[in-house]
Amino acid sequence: MKLENFKNGYDVTLGSSLALNEKNDCAVRAFANAFNITYDTAHTFAAEKFARKAKKGVKGMFVTLSQLGFATFDLFQNSLFPETKTYSIHPLARNKDGKVVNTDYTHKIVNHTVKTFCNKFNKGTYIVIVKNHALTIKDGIVIDNPNYRFEGYRRIVESACLIK
Repeated sequence: MKLENFKNGYDVTLGSSLALNEKNDCAVRAFANAFNITYDTAHTFAAEKFARKAKKGVKGMFVTLSQLGFATFDLFQNSLFPETKTYSIHPLARNKDGKVVNTDYTHKIVNHTVKTFCNKFNKGTYIVIVKNHALTIKDGIVIDNPNYRFEGYRRIVESACLIK
C-alpha cells in the first residue's frame, strides 16, 4: 500500500547549499514545509531555537515547540519588500503515554497512525512527530521523505502541533 496524498519533503531543499551536506535534518525540512520558509531560514530557526548542531537531529522538539507558542520569520530582508510572518503553534492533546489518541475507538485507547491522523486532521498545517522523525501534514497531505510514501502510513504519531 502507498499513500496517495503524499508530497516529497525534499523539494524544499532545492537551491540550498546548506542542504547538500546535511543529514538528520527532518526537523529542518518539517519547519520549512510547515512555515512556508526556505530551507536556509528553517536551518537557522532550528539552530537558534532548538540548539540544533549541523548534521545532528533535534532533541525535545515537541516540548520546545509547545513552549515557543509562536514563531516569527523575517522574509526577504534584502529586498524592497521585506515581510515578517508570525505563526502560532498549538500542541494537540496527548494521552498519558504522550501519544495523540484516536478518539474514534471507544472500546480501548488507540493511538493515531500517520494515515488516520491525515484522515482526521485534513484541514490545516501540522508538524507531526513519529519515532525519531518529524514531518509535515498540510490539509491531509503528508510531506515527508520519499521512501515513507510506501511504508510510512503505519507509524504511530507521538505528538503533533497545529501551525496557524
